[in-house]
Amino acid sequence: MSERRIYHRLLERAKALLKDQDKIRQLLINVGERLKKVSENTEESKSTLSEIKMMVRMVRAHVTGAYRAFSPVSLLMFVFALVYFITPIDVLPDFIPALGFTDDLTVVLLILKRFSADVEKYRTWEQTNLT
Repeated sequence: MSERRIYHRLLERAKALLKDQDKIRQLLINVGERLKKVSENTEESKSTLSEIKMMVRMVRAHVTGAYRAFSPVSLLMFVFALVYFITPIDVLPDFIPALGFTDDLTVVLLILKRFSADVEKYRTWEQTNLT
């Protein structure tokens, strides 16, 4: 399957998930389970996994209604990144040792960078409301 087709299918899946809060909650559970399986053997991987955990908190805050300041596009892309992260068949299949998670983590980081203004607003909100 082509790279473009993979991205399109996962984006459509993310759009569908956004219409069903129960499915979003299940996605967040699946991401949590996947995070437990990923090695944190380097500082870089620890940092990236920390960013994924933050993305989970962002989507959860939106679903619960605690934080609703994300634009629809930002929210869609955050969900897309999480879907991409848990999907075993993507551009670099996850069963390939050492490389399988590379594209997953790259997609997450690119989306966080692209929507960094929304991410920073959320971080500020989170620090203010959780301390």
